[in-house]
Amino acid sequence: MGMGQRGRVLASAVLVATLVACHEGDETRAVQATAVVDMDVLDFGDVPVGEWREREVRIRNIGYVPFFAIEALPIVGNPSYEVELQDGGGRVMPGQSHVVRVRFHPLAEGVTEETVHVTTDANQGSNAQVQVTGLGTPTQIGIDPPVLDYETLEVDSDRALEVTITNPVDLPLTLVVRGNSPDPFTPDTITIPPQSSRKVSTQYLPRALGAMDARLEVRSCEHCTPSVVELKGHSVANAFVFDPAPVPFDLIPVHERTQSYTRARNITWRPVTIDSLITSDHAFVPLSKPEGSTVQPGEVVELKMEFAARYSGPNIGDLKVHYASDKPRQSEVILDARGGRPTLAVTPVMLDFGELPVGGKVEQSIRITNAGTNGSLKFTGVTADGDSGQFSVDVPTRGTQRYPWSAGTWPQLDTPGLDVAPGNDALELKVYFEPVAEGTFRARLRVRSDDLFNPEREIILTGRSRTSGPCEYELMPQPVMDFGNVVPGKGAVLGFRFRNPGRGECAVKDIHLSNDANGAFFMPGGKLTGGIVLYDSAFSAMVAFRPSAEGEYAGELKLTVNNPAAPTVTLPLKGVSKASCLVASPPYVDFGPIRYDCAAPPRKTYVANRCSEPITVTGATLGHGTSGQFTLVGPIALPRTLLPTEGFELEVDYARNVLGQHFTPLYLHVANEAAPFLIPLIGETNHEGIQVDRYTQGTDSQLDVLFVISNTTTMAPYQQRLRSAIPGWLEYARQQQVDLRMGVTTTGLVPRGPQCGGGANGGEAGRLFPADGSHARVISSAGPHAATELQANVEVGLCHNLVQGLATMRQALSAPLSEQTDDPRTALPNDGNWGFVRPAARMAVVVLADEDDNSGFSPDSFIQFLQTLKGTGMAHRSQLYALVPTDNRCSTAGGDADRFIEVARGTGGRADSICEGSYRSLLDSVIQRAGEPQADFPLTADPTGDGEMAVRVQGQPVPENQWTYDAVANAIVFEPAAVPRPGQAVEVRYRSVCKTQPVSPP
Repeated sequence: MGMGQRGRVLASAVLVATLVACHEGDETRAVQATAVVDMDVLDFGDVPVGEWREREVRIRNIGYVPFFAIEALPIVGNPSYEVELQDGGGRVMPGQSHVVRVRFHPLAEGVTEETVHVTTDANQGSNAQVQVTGLGTPTQIGIDPPVLDYETLEVDSDRALEVTITNPVDLPLTLVVRGNSPDPFTPDTITIPPQSSRKVSTQYLPRALGAMDARLEVRSCEHCTPSVVELKGHSVANAFVFDPAPVPFDLIPVHERTQSYTRARNITWRPVTIDSLITSDHAFVPLSKPEGSTVQPGEVVELKMEFAARYSGPNIGDLKVHYASDKPRQSEVILDARGGRPTLAVTPVMLDFGELPVGGKVEQSIRITNAGTNGSLKFTGVTADGDSGQFSVDVPTRGTQRYPWSAGTWPQLDTPGLDVAPGNDALELKVYFEPVAEGTFRARLRVRSDDLFNPEREIILTGRSRTSGPCEYELMPQPVMDFGNVVPGKGAVLGFRFRNPGRGECAVKDIHLSNDANGAFFMPGGKLTGGIVLYDSAFSAMVAFRPSAEGEYAGELKLTVNNPAAPTVTLPLKGVSKASCLVASPPYVDFGPIRYDCAAPPRKTYVANRCSEPITVTGATLGHGTSGQFTLVGPIALPRTLLPTEGFELEVDYARNVLGQHFTPLYLHVANEAAPFLIPLIGETNHEGIQVDRYTQGTDSQLDVLFVISNTTTMAPYQQRLRSAIPGWLEYARQQQVDLRMGVTTTGLVPRGPQCGGGANGGEAGRLFPADGSHARVISSAGPHAATELQANVEVGLCHNLVQGLATMRQALSAPLSEQTDDPRTALPNDGNWGFVRPAARMAVVVLADEDDNSGFSPDSFIQFLQTLKGTGMAHRSQLYALVPTDNRCSTAGGDADRFIEVARGTGGRADSICEGSYRSLLDSVIQRAGEPQADFPLTADPTGDGEMAVRVQGQPVPENQWTYDAVANAIVFEPAAVPRPGQAVEVRYRSVCKTQPVSPP
């Protein structure tokens, strides 16, 4: 301590001593020196890194005696803070204060703290501390522009762009490039000095091809939040792209010449100068002379070429365009004189519609394909001349996809352009002959395209017409097609039958729904063009009803006949949609195509109570259909009360003594339900000896798999074997790109005991395991934990003594479980199976059981259920696979599982022994069948051979070299290039052998 300061302290002490000697108590305290600081905590708040903020702390004298402020010091020594005692200290008189200045200069982001210690010589408050805090925030660095886009440039060339970076603080800024592709980007500056602004030039020099991006990060401290300049560029091999490429030349004879062209576009950011055009073969000669011209960015130069055929066969060359950009470079395009360019092909080239009564309408189709091998052809429309008023065309189609015309009126119709790829791709165009007068007619239909050399193809249309009529007809059903009750969201199919009982012919046309009740009614096959119905012949077609909401619906079917007095024929349609406690599995009875000379075995459906309260079925009646071909088999004791989940089988017979398709509604009457519940009955009788099987190709690579696993007490080793196979099986499915959705249920139909877990005491009765939702019940193979989740569900417990897997399978895939999140008949919440079955996916049921099924109903009823699960024509989309006892190679709880095996074989599935050491073979076969569009279509009967077999897709004959008959699988197998596309209709006609002894025609 200096002498001056020590003298002041001593003087104070003498003064205090004197005062103490003279006074006592409160009087003594009143003359003591007392110091305080005006705050305990000093908070600077948010301050950007590198900026300064200053605050004051005051040392106040609240006593009656002066004191000296001695020092103010930071204790922590944080470099972000500076502390200064004003004037180095000094005397503070009573009622006055002395200033301590604190400055905050954050050097990093985040909370920064310091403690300031203040010292005085006051009697009281001689030492005080102030807690100082502040938050460093990102520096407000100026960036202009925020994005540097180098556009497109050639590999191994460079471009530099500038960005202005403004440093507002007294700290230097550092620059670094980071991101997906940092290497091609280089700034010329790595530091921006304090409180300055700099233009930074950043170079882009790509050494590889493709799009690249990075970011230039600017920071004021090592770990500070950066300000970012986005950097992006694209590198190409050379400046020009060509269209078309390859350059197509027409096929020409030797010694002849032809011309073509290509357009070269500069896709880079810089102008380039063309030096020369050089071809690899003197048969190709450039006709354009662009040498010396400068091509700006984005500019297009047309290059005309000539080809002189010097020999027969293909000729391939190339054209090199030499040019200068940053250095001499070249671009190259192939010259293709092989042909193979997009070429318009149309078949047939003549359509003869034959003779038709005036007022009739018939159709034929033309097929538009691309006979080239390189690139797509664009179909642009049609036009016609001649007697075009007697003909018309529908919209072009590709499979089930329809493409409406965009402009024009017949005889000229235009479309924006439909691409047709080389190979199997094709557009179809229906052409109609609809004569309005008697005579012979001829027209020319022209199909137009962007084919460079043959943009149009001509089809000759001919037809003859005669006067005829009036038509006499019978239209069934009458007086109305009544769908009864179809619950909301579900669909049902009935149909109509048009018969000509008169001596004359009937010309029928434009068969369509004139009122579809906003889409609730529709014709599954689409509207029908029409045709000729001769004496004592008939035709039938389907009408569907799919209500989306509750209510009463009315519609109308309309057609036209050659009867001038009454040309329009209508048939009312009606249906009701209300919730019902009844559910039928399958929801319709479909006999399919039946030979006239083969007995039709009866078919069944299972009717059950889906509600949680008893219901009474009061009657079962056959409504007005197209014929009397259907009858109920055996007496049905009605009325009948059904407890929750209880049901009974209905068996239906089909007479098959009238050729054609037949539809009849079966109505079930339920007490307290106003409208009868509908079960459609469908059948088709074909000519003697000829079988017709029809299918619809479904979506590939989507598969729903329901595991039906026995939970009896002997199943432990088999459940574990299946569990072990699951990870590898799922990996195989991913490799085959099959999207799986999986669920597990048990063979337990009734509860047994709590040992099984899952909340249902072993009686899942079709509910997915675990019924209590203790873990995921519907599992997608795309999920990250699919294998472990499915493995957990496979362990369904070991508590039961009864295997009823076919019944639990049917319940799992039927209403109410399949359509509701909660089973209304049980106390467990959210135990329904809704969300498991996808309409477009294939279905595979995999049964694991060490004894046979004991469900009580015949295997045929379960085969029929699976065959109808996906709808009409989709029997091939659902199979059952069984891991069950098939031999005596190991000891199992029961002998051969004949019922499971019969259902597997009847649905086109497979049965393997449960004794196998690994289950991968059967499981992998499930994936293999679903990994691509279905190529094999099992036949419903045994053919006498393939000599009379014919296959059609979308009504078009399939050549015999594009399919084979597999006698072992009894299936038609398409060659890879001929496999039908999703949504296409497949028809197989063949002479078949009756499954039973042939019977005499009824």
